[in-house]
Amino acid sequence: MPPPQLPASGRGATRFLAVADTGSGDGNQRALGGQMAAVHRRRPVDLVVLGGDNIYPSGDMALIEATFLKPYAELLAAGVPFHAVLGNHDIRTANGNPQVAYKPFGMKGRYYTLRRGDVAFFMLDTNGNADWQRQLSWLRTSLATSTAPWKVVVGHHPIYSSGLYGNDPGLKAKLSALMRQHGVQLYINGHEHNYERSKPIDGITYLVVGGGGASLRPVIATAQTAKAASVFSFAEIEAGPRQLSLVAWDKNGREIDRAVIASR
Repeated sequence: MPPPQLPASGRGATRFLAVADTGSGDGNQRALGGQMAAVHRRRPVDLVVLGGDNIYPSGDMALIEATFLKPYAELLAAGVPFHAVLGNHDIRTANGNPQVAYKPFGMKGRYYTLRRGDVAFFMLDTNGNADWQRQLSWLRTSLATSTAPWKVVVGHHPIYSSGLYGNDPGLKAKLSALMRQHGVQLYINGHEHNYERSKPIDGITYLVVGGGGASLRPVIATAQTAKAASVFSFAEIEAGPRQLSLVAWDKNGREIDRAVIASR
């Protein structure tokens, strides 16, 4: 069976890159940033989603040049917008407030939504000190009122994972049923320093993109895994009329995964 093909970009197609645990500022992150820019040169993307831990080790904005501006210089110069969420390392400095206020991170708050074409993104603060009561009330209303054909939720912490931290029953209890009820097709996270795409679980694909530059950790595929690799990597995703098409790339520009997520 031939591998699924990305549909040609056209009217209605929204293209974005997703990566997390990026803020190392080292050669691995810079190499990955170069590959992300190469994807944009080949077929332009509409935005980049950053899944948290944007600045290691403690979210210090004094390191923004090395951990963000240099690695993504070409994408930033091309005007590609970035939209971030907060990771656990980010809140170690002033609870992440300086990052929320930093315009190039594209954060409308600690949690927020944005719409690009047919895709609605619901960007969460999944840290332990998040205001979960207000955030969940907001998310419930935002999901219920969204008319987007594609709903993508982004948080730093995994719900399903075969990496170091494994599945998170607490986060699952907060989010999974709500996402399923409102037709979310994709949950994107970091925290695990690897790449992993789950098999659909109750109609939702769980995508770990934590190979953005931080030191890699092992991942061993389990029954819930469709693809797993301990490799510096990012995902290229395109939302067409009937499917989300995904390709994952490593820091050397090699394809490590390819899949199609059908509409629910």
